[in-house]
Amino acid sequence: MVRQKQSNIPQTSLFPFWKEALQHRLAGVILAGVYFVAMAFVGLKYHVVGDYNVETDFYWSYVPQAKHILEGSLPIEDFHGPVYPLVLAFISLFTNDLFHAGVLLSTLSASVVLLLVYELFKRLFRVDVALLAVLLVAVNTTFVQYSYTAGTDMLFMALVMASTFFLLCSEERSWRDIIIAAVLSGIAYLTRYNGVFIVAAVPAAFFLANPYQQEKKERWRTVSVFLLSFFITIAPWGIYSLIEKGSFFYNKNYLNIAYEMFAKGKMSWDQYWSVEANKFTSLTQVIFADPGLFISTLLRNVFGHLEGDLGSLLGWHTGVFSLLGIVHLFTEPPTRRVVSYLIFATAFFGVLLLVFYGERFSLYLLPAYVALALRALTWQKLAEYRFWNLIHIGGLVALALVVWTAINSYRFNSQNIDSGPQEVAVIGRWFEQNFGRSESGKIIVARKPHIAYYLDMKMQLFPYVSTYEELLAELRKVNASYLYFSLMEAGLRPQFRHLLDPRNAPPELRPITYVAYPPAVLYRIELGDAK
Repeated sequence: MVRQKQSNIPQTSLFPFWKEALQHRLAGVILAGVYFVAMAFVGLKYHVVGDYNVETDFYWSYVPQAKHILEGSLPIEDFHGPVYPLVLAFISLFTNDLFHAGVLLSTLSASVVLLLVYELFKRLFRVDVALLAVLLVAVNTTFVQYSYTAGTDMLFMALVMASTFFLLCSEERSWRDIIIAAVLSGIAYLTRYNGVFIVAAVPAAFFLANPYQQEKKERWRTVSVFLLSFFITIAPWGIYSLIEKGSFFYNKNYLNIAYEMFAKGKMSWDQYWSVEANKFTSLTQVIFADPGLFISTLLRNVFGHLEGDLGSLLGWHTGVFSLLGIVHLFTEPPTRRVVSYLIFATAFFGVLLLVFYGERFSLYLLPAYVALALRALTWQKLAEYRFWNLIHIGGLVALALVVWTAINSYRFNSQNIDSGPQEVAVIGRWFEQNFGRSESGKIIVARKPHIAYYLDMKMQLFPYVSTYEELLAELRKVNASYLYFSLMEAGLRPQFRHLLDPRNAPPELRPITYVAYPPAVLYRIELGDAK
């Protein structure tokens, strides 16, 4: 290693390889394309059944909505807008399978994110920083996981990153870019309602950082056009919600906030959603039920979410450099557009403080944390240290972080990509061979909705009851035809654990088929008056 005088060190890239190739207008497209091909192959080959975590929402909510859309109706869901099921329904026209449509949509969205990160960071920083950022994001454990997971996370991230790109891709205002960014933000909001952060983030960025270096009057015009375009984008759905549900901004995400405040760590998920959630009817009620607890929860979450982001999302091996990058902001102030980008990230971080932590919720923040880490590694004083008079020591550290992150990601995802309930697919295939679609549309009771998807039935949640007699009463009430019982049901309803053994079947439940390991039994319900 050679220490050079600073005067001899130009402001060049961290490593001088492929500089011209990285400047090519198609460089980002090629990187994104390679990622798409690789992850589409991996996802479609190994991720054959959705897991019991995030993909529960896919089977429970998005699949039924997509089916309704394909049948000509547009349902209003309590916790999210219509964009994801609309896109899912469209892609399924080509895949003929909603689950694989969901996997491909996530992979395609993730590839678009990488393209946007490359193009945005090339403009905000340098092309070498853009490349390293793409590599660190692409191999990140959570990013890879949700590249093959059927859910809204990657589509939402792609839409928000696209909006961010059009707002910050140029040093001068372009009305076309402002309107495109606003429309994309509106679509992101109609994908996941926490996309509302942009309504606060854009005014804050334009008045505090002033990325286009405008006079105050022009900033007001820019922000006004953005917000008006955003509102026009969401207005049709708002009017439809107002007509059907009585509220322009209809949703029940306040129940997730209530869970964070009053139920987390105090009761089971099932107990909260089956009993306690019914006590809350609005966000105002949740906040004023205990304002002190609401504020203290937000303050507690600042540190909890930041620790989760730097440790679980990013990994502390990179997170420490992100912290150094934050400190570096005060020693060498960044450009106005970089500050604007960080304001967007901060606003999004603030919205997430309202709910329980999950790495996937913070995916939009991942490139920002990476940018901070790379800012620390591109500190000019580090440029004094170069290997073989070529490679910036910061570049070597960044490449080491890429390798370290990739190894961790491979270990995690190779173990989790096929963690979905394989027994569900086994029973689904058996049922298809023996019953075909003759039972389509009938009601099946289960703890998770996966089995309903593979049997083409309608799912009813396993009731929150204590006795077998109460269970029978609930089965009769919903006119259920089938009951699915596996380790998932037994774990939260241990009083019915004997149903794991089809030899112990009570007279009202006739075993149709079962899997010995892990144990799972499909029962036909025979109550006399049940159809």
